[in-house]
Amino acid sequence: MRTGSPTRIENPARDVRRAWWSLALFPVAFVAAFVVGEGLASLLGYESGSGETPPWYVPVVVAPFALLVFAAPALLSTWFGLQAHRAGHPGAWVPVIVAWGLAGGFALINVLGLVVQLVAG
Repeated sequence: MRTGSPTRIENPARDVRRAWWSLALFPVAFVAAFVVGEGLASLLGYESGSGETPPWYVPVVVAPFALLVFAAPALLSTWFGLQAHRAGHPGAWVPVIVAWGLAGGFALINVLGLVVQLVAG
């Protein structure tokens, strides 16, 4: 009778490759975040493309959801990077750092845009 958790076949190089390949999902996540953001804004009653500035609560409510959708590839890259790190691969953190740099840059740009909009409007 077997006890404990099943053993995982460790292939750290494969996990690092998967972490790098997960970065290719960022363009898809960008489009998905845009769709989620515009969809939620329209549910809140703001017409996109109308030329009017949305009320302050629209971007405050919508931004966290759009940012979470955009960060999904970074979460995936982190998962594979952690697997490779646990298996002892020396370069396991590089794709993770790149992924969170992209996600953090996207978040920073959007948050700064929101702050500028709130201060100016």
